[in-house]
Amino acid sequence: MNQRTHAWIAIRAIKLLEEEGSVKDLVNLLKPFTQEASIGAWIPDKRDAKLGSAQTQNHVFKIGPYKGLDVLKSRFVVDKKKMLKSLGPERLASGFIEKHNALLDEKWWSNPYKADPPPGKHLANRAMALDINSIDLLILGDPNVQKLVPGRIDFIDKMSNETRTKQGQVALFFFMLSHFIADSMMPCHCDERDLSDYANGLHEELETHWSKKVGPYFDEKNLLNSSYADDDILSEAGKVDAKFGITFKKTVPKTQAKDIWEEVVLLCRASFAIASIIAPYSTYPYKPNDKKLGKFDDLYNKDQAGKDLLTELDKVVIHDSVLNVAMVWKDIWLKFK
Repeated sequence: MNQRTHAWIAIRAIKLLEEEGSVKDLVNLLKPFTQEASIGAWIPDKRDAKLGSAQTQNHVFKIGPYKGLDVLKSRFVVDKKKMLKSLGPERLASGFIEKHNALLDEKWWSNPYKADPPPGKHLANRAMALDINSIDLLILGDPNVQKLVPGRIDFIDKMSNETRTKQGQVALFFFMLSHFIADSMMPCHCDERDLSDYANGLHEELETHWSKKVGPYFDEKNLLNSSYADDDILSEAGKVDAKFGITFKKTVPKTQAKDIWEEVVLLCRASFAIASIIAPYSTYPYKPNDKKLGKFDDLYNKDQAGKDLLTELDKVVIHDSVLNVAMVWKDIWLKFK
């Protein structure tokens, strides 16, 4: 996703949690910083982050056929029933994969697939680091944070307010985490084929397509240079739902995996399956025979079937990106009793 889509996803996740009502203090922590902290939702992609890791290819989980030892192959074969159960019925990805079962036959599910991200660029690692860091920031929060976070930290009064986490800082890191969670639902971030490289068309074209639907209200220049009321921003975020034809249930389920690392790997595995459906692997082979590029117009604008598939894809990726962010944020908060 690009800037405005990432910002909207995080803001819509706040609204979803507000609508659900089970973590009101988390909403009270994040909501006042909806505009300023939203820059965190696209910091990982900002090219002018000094000497940092802000590039679109610096947080990927590109999956392809496993090429390692035969004795280890079984580790990288995904059980379809187990994946769909772990995704749960609340996520649209599970229904999408099940519906298009004919494009992912038994041979596909029985083959091993593995990601091998370069050091420091592993999407699940990046998400896990921010997840743990966000918990630490809450533990070390100043009085404004402590009055919202459940539980009691005995040593906190021995620390000066200057050394403790400010509410806006916590919000900023939550928004940064949202970026990696959302990218785990972007099929091109999880597909090793050349067609998914950003410069080769499909990746950028999908992101541009979603950005146009989200609209300019959530552009950086608007969010950071306006006096919008928080409630108005959340209201505008809710209006975007109709553009994607999505409806959110008023409950945010718990994450299914034992930790955030496994959760993100699960989502990336599902995204790889989705990538192999929207650009069928039988037509667009995996490496080393992956030179055929799947252009946006070829896949989605040539006929009605392609247009219908794009409509489905929009719903799955956008709905689940928002839901996943809300789920992970809620999971962090519920660690405090």
